[in-house]
Amino acid sequence: MNEFRERLNQIDSEKLKGYLRSLESPCYESSMLKIIFPEFDLFKAGVLELYQNHFLLFHLLYKLQDEFQQEGQYLNVHFMRTFLTPYPEKEKCRYYEEDLNSFCRASCVENKAYCDFHFKKSETTALDMLSVKWFYFDTNNYDTLDEKSAEAFINGTWEIMEHYDAFKKSFDVLGMPETNDISLIKRKFRELAKQYHPDHGGKNHERFYEINNAYQLLKRLLAAFKQ
Repeated sequence: MNEFRERLNQIDSEKLKGYLRSLESPCYESSMLKIIFPEFDLFKAGVLELYQNHFLLFHLLYKLQDEFQQEGQYLNVHFMRTFLTPYPEKEKCRYYEEDLNSFCRASCVENKAYCDFHFKKSETTALDMLSVKWFYFDTNNYDTLDEKSAEAFINGTWEIMEHYDAFKKSFDVLGMPETNDISLIKRKFRELAKQYHPDHGGKNHERFYEINNAYQLLKRLLAAFKQ
């Protein structure tokens, strides 16, 4: 805990905020690491140091996400596409559509932040985002880091980056938001399998093959985090 707080207090968060405000397009995690750790050499660092720096960065980003929200700004936090953008006006849907790089902006459900369609879809997304956010808020997850867990995370991240187009498309095929929660992915696959599997009366075999291939790819890529 003391090490985490000491290192966090040494970070120039205002410099990071200024960088985020200046972005004209989404940035990679490596760019932000250079901002907050100017002496850090990404290519010479050990896996534990790399993961510790990653954890500190994302802890700070999620804190800034709350600050920016008070200013009417949405901070999207992602290791490959972090960016800042204004929220839509009131009574317009705040669901951010990754493929379109924009908010939905349809009329909201009464007293809600989403339209009717995205209000239903957002329940899974919101829970997963909240889970990830609080993982980085829990400093015990920094204190208990070791070489093995750090290496598993780094290997998983690079594996996903190398196959990112297929990774993202697989979630589109399953009709669900990106998540690293394999239980949610399995649940969605079971729902679709009941609908499309030939043994359950599904007539579109090609659609089932597409769903199954997407599921298998996600299982393989996400398994890298747990090795």
